[in-house]
Amino acid sequence: MRSRHAFADRAVRLLALIGVASAAICGHAFAGRGEPGIVRGVVWNSDNSPVPNANVRLRDIETGRLVSTAEASETGQFVFESVARSSYLVELVSDQGKVIAVGPTFRIEPGETVSTVVRLPSRRSWYAGMFSNAAAGVIAAASTAGLIGMGTDARPISPQ
Repeated sequence: MRSRHAFADRAVRLLALIGVASAAICGHAFAGRGEPGIVRGVVWNSDNSPVPNANVRLRDIETGRLVSTAEASETGQFVFESVARSSYLVELVSDQGKVIAVGPTFRIEPGETVSTVVRLPSRRSWYAGMFSNAAAGVIAAASTAGLIGMGTDARPISPQ
């Protein structure tokens, strides 16, 4: 009879240990859900050398709003902490607030750390820009002007 109680006692202890372990594991797995995210990045010249003390700002592309600003370190590195869940991009701006370069868009979820790069375009002759992709320039000009998006309620006229 004693061995039966000893077996039941061990089984209860084992189940309690499993319960405590799974609670600790699950609690750790879900701990980051309410925490804000972090954005880390670096600003580079076109030759991959860092841009020291660069002015950068974080823009929420879902709302178009400016979320935060920062100054890069001597090695071109910057950090935005306490970033809420959304889609963002990082803008490199001049001392006068003009957008010089735009990094790629990214999405951040609670508790995540995202790394990004903002790279200055290479210096080209004045006419070389006429024959290249102008999308980055258009995005930079639109964000400087505060344009979030545009569209129309009219029916499409494209024959698709």
